[in-house]
Amino acid sequence: MEEVQKDQTQEEEVIKIPSEDDELSLALKKADEFKDLAQRIQAEFENYRKRNMEAVRQSRNDAINDFIIDLLPVLDNFERALSIIADEKTKAGVELIYKQLLDLLRKYEVEEIKAEGEEFNPDVHDAIAQEEDTEQANKVVAVFRKGYKRKDKILRPTMVKVAK
Repeated sequence: MEEVQKDQTQEEEVIKIPSEDDELSLALKKADEFKDLAQRIQAEFENYRKRNMEAVRQSRNDAINDFIIDLLPVLDNFERALSIIADEKTKAGVELIYKQLLDLLRKYEVEEIKAEGEEFNPDVHDAIAQEEDTEQANKVVAVFRKGYKRKDKILRPTMVKVAK
């Protein structure tokens, strides 16, 4: 009786062999899954590449801005020197260097912030003094230090005197 039970158990363990259609549909399903995975990975990589390019661009922009901010006191000193140099030959030489510096700043889209006679704007002007003048109320009447911006970013606000 034991042998009969063994034979029945063996018969129940029959392995079902899938048909060719089943194998093909399973393979197509797996291929679609791999294709979807590849497309997702490709899209994620493209997004990563774009984010990385933007981060590099922003980092470069920040480095240029930092350098220009450090360079602005040199520009101020050139302007001071030009205002006190008496010798015309020396003044002409310093003016050439000053113009080169201005051309370099223009190349990097650095612009002077207009202030004298303009309406006071706390976003671009730093008021350090006031003067009574009802005719020019809330207007900039004197500039103590020029301000600069680059691509709509304020690098240094203009130090001004404002009429009140």
